[in-house]
Order: sequence, then structure tokens, then C-alpha cells
Amino acid sequence: MSNSGQDFQVVTRKKWMARKCLRRRDRHKSESDYLNDCPDVDLKKFQPRLENLCTEMCQSDYFLVAMEALQQQLEGIKKPLERIVCLGLGPFSRTYHALHQAAFVIGLQRHHKIKETLYFDPVFRDSEMELIRLFDGCVMGEDCAGKHEAEVPTLYYLPHCPYALMHNILWSNWKRETLPNVFLISNSFEMLTMTRRSQDDHITRIVEHCTETPLEDDYEHHNVFNDLSLHTFPKESLPASDDESFWTRCAPLKVNEDELITETETSFAGLKLESE
Repeated sequence: MSNSGQDFQVVTRKKWMARKCLRRRDRHKSESDYLNDCPDVDLKKFQPRLENLCTEMCQSDYFLVAMEALQQQLEGIKKPLERIVCLGLGPFSRTYHALHQAAFVIGLQRHHKIKETLYFDPVFRDSEMELIRLFDGCVMGEDCAGKHEAEVPTLYYLPHCPYALMHNILWSNWKRETLPNVFLISNSFEMLTMTRRSQDDHITRIVEHCTETPLEDDYEHHNVFNDLSLHTFPKESLPASDDESFWTRCAPLKVNEDELITETETSFAGLKLESE
């Protein structure tokens, strides 16, 4: 709270709402300005910093418990994980949360010895795409908007992403033979569908048939991994192939970036992600 005496003036609710909206608008503007104006990182200095963070990540309780949960679900299909697809990671050289999430994906890739790790986010800079390549990842050439088929066991990592992206992942794999190949880390389906029960989309249809394993956010840096769950789709839990009402596909959804599910109104000012 400011020390200005204006904070103690009597204001009407209408004026208070107007000020609140103005402050919110200015805050969003400052976030956008920060991301646009933040200088590129020095790759030679930033690469070892990310490498050190990956090492710390792989030793964290959060990572170890997440890997154990994933391994338990992989045992159900008796196949190894072969691919990672990371969508909506964010500008990880410029924001704190995205940086730690990037370290998680890289750690996951190394833990399972994955040869194909694909990334896409329209906000990536050239320097961030180069960092992805330096860490044995590949940036997808176009925005698939979540329309990606899991021909092999694939982990989709969608940290706090729009609802439509998750829906479209399911839409692309909406077959009894394909869904068991989908391992999805995203916001909790159970939480997302609490207010959408009356809607008919792939998330509301599948929520009763999927196995959701909450990934408890006990990471030492708070609010990086909050409200995320591992979602798997065991074949034995899915309706029979002749259940037409269930397996008839809904339409894919248009991804609206304004729907981004953010854990907090992150304050970008003060983030010093350029190399120390």
C-alpha cells in the first residue's frame, strides 16, 4: 500500500472499480513491455546456468516423485516413453516460472533417454530456440494448436496452457487404440471440468475414464508447478470401440491465448534472467 495520502480518500465503488481496472490494464502492459524489451541472453553464459538448474531439478523431490508417478503409468502399457511434446512453455529465458519448467522438461528427456523432444510457443525468440537445440530439443516448424497424434507413447507437457490446447490433444488421439499412448501433464482435468459439466467436449467426456495423478507442488520455488496433474488413459478404462456416442469426435477448439491459465499475476519487473 502506498504512503500517499490519496490512499485514505473516500472513494465510491464506481471510482474504485475504475482504478482497479486501470491498474490491471497498466500491469498487463508492463508485463508485455518487459517481455518485448528484455535484452537477449548471452548464450555462452545462460547455457551453463540452465545446465546447473537442470541438475538441481533432477535432484528435487518434486522431480523424483513425478518420475515415479510417470513410471507407474508406463508400466501399464508395457512400453517405454518415446517422445515429448512441450507446448506453451513460455519465454523461458525471460520468465522465472518458464525457466524452471524448461529445466523439468530437459530433466525428463534425459531421465527417459528421449531422442525426440518437440517444442512450440509463438513467443520463443531466436535465442530461446537456439537454447532448445543446444539441449537436444527441436522447435516445431508451425503451430499445431495441439493437433498432434501420438503414434508412439508420448508425454505432452502443457504447463498452465489454454483449455483448447488440451482438448485438441485429445481430439487428435480420440481413438481407443491411440489414447493409451497419451501421457499428459497439464492443469487438473477434475478442477477444469467442475464448471464445465454441462458442456460436451473431449475433456468433460474423458474425465471419468482417465487416471489423474496430482503432482503435489512441493518444489522449493512456489507456484512453478501448481495445479498440475499427470493424466493417463488406460485402455481398460475406456468405453468399448462400438460406443458411438462417446467416440464421435467433437470439433477442435480455437486456441485463444487470452485463456492462458496463470498461477498468479506474475510480476516480471525484478526478474533478472539475463546471465549473472
